[in-house]
Amino acid sequence: MSEQTPFINRELSWLEFNRRVLMEAVDKDVPLLERLKFLAIFSSNLDEFFMIRVGGLKDQKLAGYTKVDISGMTPKQQLENISERAHELTTLRQEIFTQVKKDLDAEGIAIAPEVEPELDDITDAIFNEEIYPIISPVTLSPTNPMPFIYNFRLSVYVVLKKGKDLFHSIIILPDNLQRIFRVRLDKTYFIFAEDVLKKYLYLVFPDFEIIDSYCLRVTRNADLTLEEEGAEDLLGSIKKYLKTRRKGGICRLEVDGRLPADILEELASLMGFEKDDVYVIDDVIDMTSLFAVVGEKQELCYKPFTPAMPEGYSESADIFEYIKQNDVIMHRPYQDFSFVSKLVEKACNDSSVVAIKMTIYRANKNSTIMENLMKAARSGKHVSVVIELKARFDEERNVDWASMLEEAGCIVTYGIVGLKVHSKNLLIVRKEAGRIVRYSHISTGNFNEITANIYTDIDYITADEEVGKDSAALFNFLMGYTDIASWQHFYLSPKSIKGKLLELIDEEIKHAEKDEKAHIIIKVNSVMEKILLEKAIKASQAGVKIDFIVRGTCGLQPGIKGLTENITVRSIVGRFLEHSRIMYFHAGGRQRIFLTTADWMERNMDRRVELLFEVHKQHAKDFLWNILEENMKDNQKTWILNGVDYKKFKSGVNKFSHQKHQIDQI
Repeated sequence: MSEQTPFINRELSWLEFNRRVLMEAVDKDVPLLERLKFLAIFSSNLDEFFMIRVGGLKDQKLAGYTKVDISGMTPKQQLENISERAHELTTLRQEIFTQVKKDLDAEGIAIAPEVEPELDDITDAIFNEEIYPIISPVTLSPTNPMPFIYNFRLSVYVVLKKGKDLFHSIIILPDNLQRIFRVRLDKTYFIFAEDVLKKYLYLVFPDFEIIDSYCLRVTRNADLTLEEEGAEDLLGSIKKYLKTRRKGGICRLEVDGRLPADILEELASLMGFEKDDVYVIDDVIDMTSLFAVVGEKQELCYKPFTPAMPEGYSESADIFEYIKQNDVIMHRPYQDFSFVSKLVEKACNDSSVVAIKMTIYRANKNSTIMENLMKAARSGKHVSVVIELKARFDEERNVDWASMLEEAGCIVTYGIVGLKVHSKNLLIVRKEAGRIVRYSHISTGNFNEITANIYTDIDYITADEEVGKDSAALFNFLMGYTDIASWQHFYLSPKSIKGKLLELIDEEIKHAEKDEKAHIIIKVNSVMEKILLEKAIKASQAGVKIDFIVRGTCGLQPGIKGLTENITVRSIVGRFLEHSRIMYFHAGGRQRIFLTTADWMERNMDRRVELLFEVHKQHAKDFLWNILEENMKDNQKTWILNGVDYKKFKSGVNKFSHQKHQIDQI
């Protein structure tokens, strides 16, 4: 990165975020099995990074694209820097895993142990009943070329000898093969399928001498852009896209460190990967599988807790009357997302409800919310759903949901061509005493009953008439492409969010120039949009204090004299994934607070339908301010950005963890 720019490369900033995730695996305050989970999360994050971000940069490099990014790097330079950092992180992950394995072994949990003779009876059965019947070895020859290895498919490469001749064979482990087998003897063993297979290769190749065997795993480019302009059938285009995504070029090869250089060179010519794409792994390849071990001993995990219902609500209460009495604001996972599920269920069964409208970006399998939407439609209620088919890695599930919703009688649309619908909204229309009452739900997170337990998000539910009108207009816009009218509470990208944020920052600049208090707090997942960053720099130069609370990527160096000296950047990484998006502006003492689905990213501002909503009710503003205040106070799970590097801000005095405090308050 050029020393002349205050900007940071997005990909390197993301790798720094994933490093923070990895470092949770060495935090002694984190229970032992949870440390293993952070290794798995780190690995899963890295998989997606290579598939999408590295894959996209490789496409740019191959196309001869030389335009520099915000930090002044070309795609080629970015790939070089990524390779250096990613190799370093992969080595660090291995060192941490080795220690965590050792600590777990002392607790009676053996992960990927040597397949010792005392386990023979069990491994015999695993091989003969689970593995051998479904594998298909391919011994390479002029008539048997190297088979195509799909994305993330683990393989065992075998060197064989027969007489004086050497042979090479590859066994691609099937997707439906169980990866880890739990065996309970004197301790609990977690045995990996590839280790069992390697032990019994002599039965797979009975006429050969087994010289050696090596594991490898391919990561392929999945950044295949969907061209939807002119696509008459978006559903069909998505289905076609899902098939092609699996066959992208190789952007990473994880291999056993014992693999000889000559075989690696031969594989490179057969499979088409580069030297920098190779990542040597000396233990378990694909640590995402470690999720299967995490719940083995509850005493080695985080202490469970029961989320609270909104204050003053009881099961016997009329949920609609409760919402009308006071706007409901909840902070997941500390408040129970099942309140939202119950709201949809009540709406489904309530004869006074005439319509239910919802946007769906990500929904879980077996979602009670989706089931109740279908039930409501079958009972004759008007149910309309805007479902985003292009939600990355949830495309297939959303295609299935779309088909089921339509079959049940829901009106299903797929948003707006060229834009992802990322706004999270629910509208329930109820006829009460001859008049229409609208119940609006606005959220920073998805209607996903699973991730609601592990992501922090804000849910805001109100029967306010003006908000209800904006909600109705939003759905008309999404489903009918109607014009955005003069909405009272909603700002929508790509039309108005960026402009509104620039206007709010300009107001703070004016206050600073008058030597009045000027303060901005932005809590989001990512900060990279250049126009907003340039405006933040201008505000800092004017004397505006800006605190960024950014979980993931941040494209701005704080603390540069004359540029960003009034800006701080912090990141909280802990038990829950910080996903809430809250924005605060002092505004001359009016203290304006907004909820939003939009990060400070070009895609969120220009290529997605996002919502920015100003919160006016004082109890809700106080609720959100308390979250921001606790985030700023956290000194246990906070990292502070200093230049381009993050430093852990951990104090032994007056310890305060925002996430722990929220749990303790339940």
